[in-house]
Amino acid sequence: MKNLLFIPCYNDNKNCEQILNEIHKLSNVNFDILIINDGSQNQIKFKSKSLKLIFINLKNNFGIGHCMKMAIVFAIKNNYKKICRIDSDGEHDPSYIETIFYKLNKKDFIIGERNIYYKQKFFKTLSKKVLNIIINKIFNLKFNDYNCGMMGLNLNSMQIISRTNLINYPEPQIIIELCGRKLDYEKININQRKRYYGDSSIHFFRGLDFILVTFFFILNYIMNKKND
Repeated sequence: MKNLLFIPCYNDNKNCEQILNEIHKLSNVNFDILIINDGSQNQIKFKSKSLKLIFINLKNNFGIGHCMKMAIVFAIKNNYKKICRIDSDGEHDPSYIETIFYKLNKKDFIIGERNIYYKQKFFKTLSKKVLNIIINKIFNLKFNDYNCGMMGLNLNSMQIISRTNLINYPEPQIIIELCGRKLDYEKININQRKRYYGDSSIHFFRGLDFILVTFFFILNYIMNKKND
C-alpha cells in the first residue's frame, strides 16, 4: 500500500532540510515524500539515495490550503492510499509519522493534538483558544487543537477533501468537513518542539486573519447546510 508524506514549505528551507535529515535517520521509511515549495525565495537543497523525494516548486506563494489540496490531488492521481502531513519548521517530531500511517489502517483520518511545554506568542495562543471555543460550541465537537499541521487522511477522506475548496488555514475546515460526514477518526497526542530556526509567522495580524477567515468559513458552511 503506497503512503505519501507531504511537507509544505514557504521560506523555511533550512528547517525543511533539517526535518528531511531526521526522516533520513528513521529506521522504517515506508513512504514517499512530496515537498511543495510554495513560492520560496530559494529552492531546497537536499539529496538522498534512500528517500524517494518529489519536489513541486511554485513560482508564487499560494498558501497552505492550496498546497494541501494540490498534495491530496497528487496522491489520488498517483495511487497513494494514505497521506500524512508534517510541517517544515521542525515543530513536529518525524517519529509520529509511522504511527499515523499505521492508525490509518483502521481510521479515516488522524488529527494531531499538541502538547506545548514552552511559552508561545500571546496572539498565537489567543487565536487558538478562541477558535476552539467557537467550533466546539457550534458543531458540538470536542477537539482541543484545530490547527495542528500534523494529520493523516486515508483514500476516502482524501477524495472528500479533493472536492473541497480549502481556505488559507485549512486544518479546522478539514476537521469540520470530515466530522460532518461522520467519518471515523482518532486524535493522537504530539509533543510539540520549538522550531529549528527563525520565529513563527503568527503575529497579531496573522492571528486576527486566522480567526476571521475561519469564522467566515464557518458562517458559509452553516448557510450552505441550511440550503441543502
